[in-house]
Amino acid sequence: MNKSTRTALSFFMKDAYPLFNPSSSGVFGGAEVDLYFIARELAKKEKYSVKFFVGDYGQPRIEERDRVTLVKLRYSDLNQYGRWYHKIIRRIYIIGELFLDSSDILITKTASDTLGYLVLINKLLKRKKVIFKLGSDIDADIGFWKGKNLLIYFLYKFSLKFVDCIICQSGTQQKLLASHLNKKPLVIKNGFPLENNQQTDRKSQILWVSRYDYMKRPEMFIRLAQALPEERFVMVMPGKEKAKGSLSSETAGTENLTLIDSIPFHEMQDYFNRAKCFVNTSEFEGFPNTFIQACLGATPILSFNVNPDNFIDKYSLGCFCNNSLDTAINFIKSLNENRILFYGKNALKYVEQEHNIVDKLEEYERLIDTL
Repeated sequence: MNKSTRTALSFFMKDAYPLFNPSSSGVFGGAEVDLYFIARELAKKEKYSVKFFVGDYGQPRIEERDRVTLVKLRYSDLNQYGRWYHKIIRRIYIIGELFLDSSDILITKTASDTLGYLVLINKLLKRKKVIFKLGSDIDADIGFWKGKNLLIYFLYKFSLKFVDCIICQSGTQQKLLASHLNKKPLVIKNGFPLENNQQTDRKSQILWVSRYDYMKRPEMFIRLAQALPEERFVMVMPGKEKAKGSLSSETAGTENLTLIDSIPFHEMQDYFNRAKCFVNTSEFEGFPNTFIQACLGATPILSFNVNPDNFIDKYSLGCFCNNSLDTAINFIKSLNENRILFYGKNALKYVEQEHNIVDKLEEYERLIDTL
Protein backbone atom coordinates (compact mmCIF):
# COMPACT_ATOMS: atom_id res chain seq x y z
CA MET A 1 0.00 0.00 0.00
CA ASN A 2 1.28 3.49 -0.89
CA LYS A 3 2.36 5.51 2.14
CA SER A 4 0.11 8.39 1.12
CA THR A 5 -2.97 6.16 1.30
CA ARG A 6 -2.25 4.84 4.77
CA THR A 7 -4.01 6.14 7.85
CA ALA A 8 -1.33 7.91 9.87
CA LEU A 9 -1.55 7.29 13.62
CA SER A 10 0.34 9.04 16.41
CA PHE A 11 0.59 7.83 20.00
CA PHE A 12 1.58 10.14 22.85
CA MET A 13 2.91 8.59 26.09
CA LYS A 14 6.35 9.81 27.13
CA ASP A 15 7.32 6.98 29.50
CA ALA A 16 6.77 4.20 26.95
CA TYR A 17 10.27 4.27 25.44
CA PRO A 18 11.81 1.50 27.67
CA LEU A 19 9.15 -0.90 26.33
CA PHE A 20 10.41 -0.35 22.78
CA ASN A 21 14.04 -0.44 23.89
CA PRO A 22 14.55 -2.90 26.81
CA SER A 23 18.18 -1.81 27.18
CA SER A 24 16.93 1.60 28.29
CA SER A 25 16.11 1.96 31.99
CA GLY A 26 13.06 3.85 33.12
CA VAL A 27 9.84 3.50 35.10
CA PHE A 28 6.60 2.92 33.20
CA GLY A 29 3.12 1.80 34.13
CA GLY A 30 0.12 -0.03 32.74
CA ALA A 31 -0.94 2.89 30.54
CA GLU A 32 2.36 2.74 28.69
CA VAL A 33 2.16 -1.05 28.31
CA ASP A 34 -1.37 -0.81 26.93
CA LEU A 35 -0.51 1.78 24.26
CA TYR A 36 2.75 -0.02 23.43
CA PHE A 37 0.89 -3.21 22.54
CA ILE A 38 -1.76 -1.34 20.53
CA ALA A 39 0.83 0.66 18.58
CA ARG A 40 3.03 -2.36 17.94
CA GLU A 41 0.17 -4.49 16.64
CA LEU A 42 -1.37 -1.74 14.48
CA ALA A 43 2.07 -1.11 12.93
CA LYS A 44 1.98 -4.67 11.55
CA LYS A 45 -1.02 -3.67 9.43
CA GLU A 46 -0.16 -2.37 5.98
CA LYS A 47 -2.98 0.19 6.05
CA TYR A 48 -1.47 2.15 8.96
CA SER A 49 1.69 4.13 9.55
CA VAL A 50 2.41 4.48 13.26
CA LYS A 51 4.37 7.11 15.16
CA PHE A 52 4.95 7.26 18.93
CA PHE A 53 6.00 10.38 20.86
CA VAL A 54 8.29 9.30 23.72
CA GLY A 55 10.49 10.95 26.32
CA ASP A 56 14.18 11.78 26.25
CA TYR A 57 16.29 8.75 27.20
CA GLY A 58 19.40 9.85 25.38
CA GLN A 59 18.32 8.16 22.15
CA PRO A 60 18.39 9.70 18.63
CA ARG A 61 15.59 12.13 17.81
CA ILE A 62 14.01 9.67 15.35
CA GLU A 63 14.16 5.87 15.65
CA GLU A 64 12.23 2.94 14.26
CA ARG A 65 11.50 -0.03 16.51
CA ASP A 66 8.85 -2.72 16.05
CA ARG A 67 7.84 -0.93 12.81
CA VAL A 68 6.91 2.13 14.90
CA THR A 69 8.59 5.50 14.31
CA LEU A 70 9.67 6.88 17.70
CA VAL A 71 9.95 10.65 18.07
CA LYS A 72 11.93 11.95 21.04
CA LEU A 73 10.42 14.83 22.98
CA ARG A 74 13.42 16.88 24.08
CA TYR A 75 13.68 18.44 27.54
CA SER A 76 11.44 15.72 29.04
CA ASP A 77 14.23 14.27 31.21
CA LEU A 78 13.41 15.99 34.51
CA ASN A 79 16.72 14.96 36.07
CA GLN A 80 18.54 16.98 33.43
CA TYR A 81 15.92 19.62 32.71
CA GLY A 82 14.25 20.19 36.05
CA ARG A 83 14.41 23.96 36.45
CA TRP A 84 11.31 26.15 36.21
CA TYR A 85 12.20 27.57 32.79
CA HIS A 86 12.69 24.07 31.39
CA LYS A 87 8.97 23.49 31.92
CA ILE A 88 8.21 26.39 29.58
CA ILE A 89 10.77 25.21 27.01
CA ARG A 90 9.41 21.65 27.25
CA ARG A 91 5.85 22.84 26.64
CA ILE A 92 6.88 24.95 23.64
CA TYR A 93 8.82 22.02 22.18
CA ILE A 94 5.86 19.65 22.55
CA ILE A 95 3.51 22.18 20.92
CA GLY A 96 5.98 22.57 18.04
CA GLU A 97 6.20 18.79 17.51
CA LEU A 98 2.41 18.52 17.50
CA PHE A 99 2.08 21.24 14.88
CA LEU A 100 4.64 19.47 12.68
CA ASP A 101 2.94 16.10 13.07
CA SER A 102 0.95 15.15 9.98
CA SER A 103 -0.93 12.19 11.48
CA ASP A 104 -4.66 11.73 10.94
CA ILE A 105 -5.42 10.45 14.45
CA LEU A 106 -3.68 10.96 17.78
CA ILE A 107 -4.13 8.40 20.59
CA THR A 108 -3.14 9.02 24.21
CA LYS A 109 -3.79 8.04 27.83
CA THR A 110 -2.31 11.26 29.23
CA ALA A 111 -4.87 12.50 31.75
CA SER A 112 -3.62 15.96 32.69
CA ASP A 113 -3.45 19.50 31.35
CA THR A 114 -1.28 18.07 28.55
CA LEU A 115 -4.40 16.40 27.17
CA GLY A 116 -5.90 19.87 26.85
CA TYR A 117 -3.04 21.02 24.62
CA LEU A 118 -3.24 17.85 22.54
CA VAL A 119 -6.95 18.38 21.89
CA LEU A 120 -6.60 22.13 21.32
CA ILE A 121 -3.87 21.70 18.70
CA ASN A 122 -4.87 18.46 16.98
CA LYS A 123 -8.64 18.72 17.14
CA LEU A 124 -9.54 22.41 17.08
CA LEU A 125 -6.63 23.96 15.20
CA LYS A 126 -5.52 21.15 12.85
CA ARG A 127 -8.95 19.48 12.49
CA LYS A 128 -7.48 16.04 13.20
CA LYS A 129 -9.02 13.27 15.30
CA VAL A 130 -8.08 12.55 18.93
CA ILE A 131 -8.76 9.36 20.88
CA PHE A 132 -8.35 9.41 24.66
CA LYS A 133 -8.27 6.19 26.65
CA LEU A 134 -8.71 6.26 30.41
CA GLY A 135 -6.14 4.67 32.67
CA SER A 136 -7.12 4.99 36.32
CA ASP A 137 -10.69 5.24 37.59
CA ILE A 138 -9.66 8.69 38.84
CA ASP A 139 -9.63 9.79 35.20
CA ALA A 140 -13.40 9.25 35.18
CA ASP A 141 -13.97 11.22 38.39
CA ILE A 142 -14.34 14.87 37.35
CA GLY A 143 -14.68 15.93 40.98
CA PHE A 144 -11.19 14.65 41.72
CA TRP A 145 -9.67 16.91 39.08
CA LYS A 146 -11.65 19.92 40.28
CA GLY A 147 -10.21 19.50 43.74
CA LYS A 148 -6.68 19.10 42.45
CA ASN A 149 -6.08 22.27 40.41
CA LEU A 150 -8.56 24.59 38.69
CA LEU A 151 -6.43 25.13 35.57
CA ILE A 152 -5.86 21.40 35.10
CA TYR A 153 -9.56 20.80 35.83
CA PHE A 154 -10.78 23.20 33.13
CA LEU A 155 -8.27 21.93 30.57
CA TYR A 156 -9.18 18.32 31.32
CA LYS A 157 -12.92 18.95 31.18
CA PHE A 158 -12.44 20.90 27.94
CA SER A 159 -10.54 17.90 26.53
CA LEU A 160 -13.28 15.43 27.40
CA LYS A 161 -15.87 17.64 25.73
CA PHE A 162 -14.05 18.00 22.40
CA VAL A 163 -12.15 14.72 22.06
CA ASP A 164 -13.50 12.52 19.25
CA CYS A 165 -13.67 9.30 21.22
CA ILE A 166 -13.22 8.35 24.87
CA ILE A 167 -12.34 4.73 25.60
CA CYS A 168 -12.86 3.20 29.03
CA GLN A 169 -11.27 0.03 30.38
CA SER A 170 -14.39 -1.17 32.19
CA GLY A 171 -18.10 -0.62 32.55
CA THR A 172 -17.41 0.93 35.96
CA GLN A 173 -15.39 3.71 34.32
CA GLN A 174 -17.96 4.12 31.57
CA LYS A 175 -20.85 4.67 34.00
CA LEU A 176 -18.88 7.08 36.18
CA LEU A 177 -17.71 9.21 33.27
CA ALA A 178 -21.06 9.14 31.45
CA SER A 179 -22.66 10.70 34.53
CA HIS A 180 -20.46 13.79 33.95
CA LEU A 181 -20.72 13.98 30.15
CA ASN A 182 -23.48 14.22 27.58
CA LYS A 183 -21.92 11.44 25.51
CA LYS A 184 -21.37 7.76 26.26
CA PRO A 185 -17.75 6.54 26.21
CA LEU A 186 -16.74 3.33 24.48
CA VAL A 187 -15.44 0.31 26.41
CA ILE A 188 -12.43 -1.61 25.03
CA LYS A 189 -10.68 -3.82 27.54
CA ASN A 190 -6.89 -3.94 27.64
CA GLY A 191 -5.38 -6.44 25.24
CA PHE A 192 -2.35 -8.65 25.80
CA PRO A 193 -0.43 -11.07 23.55
CA LEU A 194 -1.32 -14.58 24.62
CA GLU A 195 1.14 -16.56 22.53
CA ASN A 196 4.30 -18.23 23.85
CA ASN A 197 3.34 -17.99 27.50
CA GLN A 198 4.48 -20.94 29.60
CA GLN A 199 2.73 -21.48 32.92
CA THR A 200 4.58 -23.39 35.60
CA ASP A 201 3.79 -25.73 38.45
CA ARG A 202 6.57 -24.12 40.51
CA LYS A 203 4.28 -21.73 42.38
CA SER A 204 5.99 -20.72 45.58
CA GLN A 205 5.71 -16.97 46.23
CA ILE A 206 3.22 -14.22 47.00
CA LEU A 207 3.79 -11.45 44.47
CA TRP A 208 3.28 -7.67 44.44
CA VAL A 209 4.24 -5.59 41.37
CA SER A 210 3.96 -1.83 40.98
CA ARG A 211 5.92 1.39 40.76
CA TYR A 212 6.40 3.19 44.08
CA ASP A 213 3.43 5.47 44.77
CA TYR A 214 1.59 6.28 47.99
CA MET A 215 -1.76 5.28 46.49
CA LYS A 216 -0.36 1.80 45.68
CA ARG A 217 -0.17 1.25 49.48
CA PRO A 218 2.85 -1.10 49.60
CA GLU A 219 2.66 -1.05 53.40
CA MET A 220 -0.44 -3.29 53.17
CA PHE A 221 1.60 -5.98 51.44
CA ILE A 222 4.33 -5.66 54.08
CA ARG A 223 1.76 -6.22 56.84
CA LEU A 224 0.57 -9.29 54.98
CA ALA A 225 4.12 -10.66 54.88
CA GLN A 226 4.60 -9.99 58.59
CA ALA A 227 1.37 -11.85 59.39
CA LEU A 228 2.43 -14.91 57.36
CA PRO A 229 6.10 -15.62 58.18
CA GLU A 230 5.85 -19.12 56.70
CA GLU A 231 5.19 -17.73 53.21
CA ARG A 232 7.66 -16.14 50.79
CA PHE A 233 6.74 -12.62 49.65
CA VAL A 234 8.26 -10.76 46.69
CA MET A 235 7.83 -7.05 45.90
CA VAL A 236 8.88 -5.80 42.46
CA MET A 237 9.02 -2.01 42.76
CA PRO A 238 10.62 0.14 40.06
CA GLY A 239 12.01 3.31 41.57
CA LYS A 240 12.30 1.71 44.99
CA GLU A 241 15.47 3.67 45.79
CA LYS A 242 13.27 6.69 46.47
CA ALA A 243 11.12 4.58 48.75
CA LYS A 244 13.83 2.97 50.87
CA GLY A 245 13.64 5.63 53.55
CA SER A 246 9.90 5.38 54.05
CA LEU A 247 9.77 1.57 53.75
CA SER A 248 12.86 0.67 55.78
CA SER A 249 11.07 0.91 59.11
CA GLU A 250 8.12 -1.07 57.74
CA THR A 251 10.26 -3.93 56.40
CA ALA A 252 12.65 -4.16 59.37
CA GLY A 253 12.87 -7.76 60.54
CA THR A 254 10.61 -9.09 57.76
CA GLU A 255 12.95 -11.84 56.59
CA ASN A 256 10.38 -13.53 54.34
CA LEU A 257 10.05 -10.40 52.16
CA THR A 258 12.29 -9.71 49.15
CA LEU A 259 12.31 -6.25 47.59
CA ILE A 260 13.40 -6.21 43.93
CA ASP A 261 14.13 -3.21 41.73
CA SER A 262 12.98 -2.87 38.15
CA ILE A 263 12.90 -6.03 36.01
CA PRO A 264 12.88 -5.91 32.19
CA PHE A 265 9.31 -6.16 31.00
CA HIS A 266 9.95 -9.22 28.82
CA GLU A 267 11.21 -11.08 31.92
CA MET A 268 8.36 -10.04 34.21
CA GLN A 269 5.85 -12.70 33.16
CA ASP A 270 8.01 -15.43 34.68
CA TYR A 271 7.44 -13.89 38.13
CA PHE A 272 3.67 -14.09 37.63
CA ASN A 273 3.99 -17.68 36.39
CA ARG A 274 5.84 -18.71 39.57
CA ALA A 275 3.48 -16.91 41.96
CA LYS A 276 0.91 -18.82 43.99
CA CYS A 277 -0.96 -15.54 44.47
CA PHE A 278 -0.76 -12.02 43.05
CA VAL A 279 -1.71 -9.20 45.44
CA ASN A 280 -2.97 -5.73 44.54
CA THR A 281 -3.16 -3.24 47.43
CA SER A 282 -3.85 -0.05 45.46
CA GLU A 283 -6.33 2.52 46.69
CA PHE A 284 -7.56 2.89 43.11
CA GLU A 285 -6.59 1.71 39.62
CA GLY A 286 -8.14 1.36 36.18
CA PHE A 287 -7.85 -2.21 34.99
CA PRO A 288 -4.25 -3.12 35.89
CA ASN A 289 -2.29 -5.07 33.30
CA THR A 290 -0.83 -6.95 36.25
CA PHE A 291 -4.25 -8.60 36.66
CA ILE A 292 -3.97 -9.82 33.06
CA GLN A 293 -0.41 -11.05 33.63
CA ALA A 294 -1.53 -12.92 36.74
CA CYS A 295 -4.28 -14.61 34.71
CA LEU A 296 -1.77 -15.49 31.99
CA GLY A 297 0.31 -17.17 34.68
CA ALA A 298 -2.72 -19.13 35.96
CA THR A 299 -2.22 -17.30 39.26
CA PRO A 300 -4.99 -16.46 41.77
CA ILE A 301 -5.64 -12.75 42.44
CA LEU A 302 -6.03 -11.14 45.86
CA SER A 303 -7.18 -7.53 45.64
CA PHE A 304 -7.76 -5.16 48.54
CA ASN A 305 -9.74 -2.35 46.91
CA VAL A 306 -9.76 -2.80 43.11
CA ASN A 307 -12.30 -5.05 41.41
CA PRO A 308 -13.43 -3.58 38.04
CA ASP A 309 -16.93 -4.73 37.09
CA ASN A 310 -16.70 -7.22 39.98
CA PHE A 311 -14.62 -9.45 37.66
CA ILE A 312 -12.73 -11.30 40.43
CA ASP A 313 -15.96 -12.67 41.90
CA LYS A 314 -17.81 -12.99 38.58
CA TYR A 315 -15.16 -15.25 37.06
CA SER A 316 -13.93 -16.91 40.30
CA LEU A 317 -10.37 -15.65 39.94
CA GLY A 318 -9.44 -15.28 43.61
CA CYS A 319 -10.47 -12.96 46.42
CA PHE A 320 -11.63 -9.35 46.70
CA CYS A 321 -11.07 -8.75 50.41
CA ASN A 322 -12.53 -5.22 50.56
CA ASN A 323 -9.53 -3.89 52.53
CA SER A 324 -9.83 -6.57 55.23
CA LEU A 325 -6.38 -7.78 56.24
CA ASP A 326 -7.88 -10.75 58.09
CA THR A 327 -9.80 -11.86 54.97
CA ALA A 328 -6.62 -11.53 52.92
CA ILE A 329 -4.62 -13.61 55.41
CA ASN A 330 -7.25 -16.34 55.50
CA PHE A 331 -7.42 -16.46 51.71
CA ILE A 332 -3.67 -17.01 51.37
CA LYS A 333 -3.79 -19.70 54.09
CA SER A 334 -6.52 -21.47 52.10
CA LEU A 335 -4.46 -21.69 48.90
CA ASN A 336 -3.67 -25.37 48.64
CA GLU A 337 -2.69 -27.02 45.36
CA ASN A 338 -6.28 -27.76 44.31
CA ARG A 339 -7.52 -24.21 44.93
CA ILE A 340 -4.59 -22.70 43.06
CA LEU A 341 -5.36 -25.01 40.14
CA PHE A 342 -9.07 -24.09 40.26
CA TYR A 343 -8.45 -20.34 40.17
CA GLY A 344 -5.69 -20.79 37.60
CA LYS A 345 -7.93 -22.60 35.13
CA ASN A 346 -10.58 -19.93 35.50
CA ALA A 347 -7.95 -17.23 35.00
CA LEU A 348 -6.65 -18.71 31.74
CA LYS A 349 -10.17 -19.10 30.37
CA TYR A 350 -11.04 -15.52 31.38
CA VAL A 351 -7.97 -13.88 29.83
CA GLU A 352 -8.40 -15.79 26.56
CA GLN A 353 -12.02 -14.65 26.29
CA GLU A 354 -11.66 -11.05 27.42
CA HIS A 355 -8.09 -9.76 26.83
CA ASN A 356 -6.68 -11.32 23.68
CA ILE A 357 -4.84 -8.55 21.82
CA VAL A 358 -6.03 -9.98 18.49
CA ASP A 359 -9.67 -9.41 19.44
CA LYS A 360 -8.98 -5.96 20.88
CA LEU A 361 -7.13 -4.95 17.73
CA GLU A 362 -10.26 -5.61 15.66
CA GLU A 363 -12.16 -3.19 17.91
CA TYR A 364 -9.52 -0.49 17.46
CA GLU A 365 -9.46 -0.99 13.71
CA ARG A 366 -13.22 -0.54 13.48
CA LEU A 367 -13.00 2.63 15.57
CA ILE A 368 -10.09 4.09 13.55
CA ASP A 369 -11.74 3.27 10.23
CA THR A 370 -14.98 4.91 11.40
CA LEU A 371 -13.15 8.09 12.45
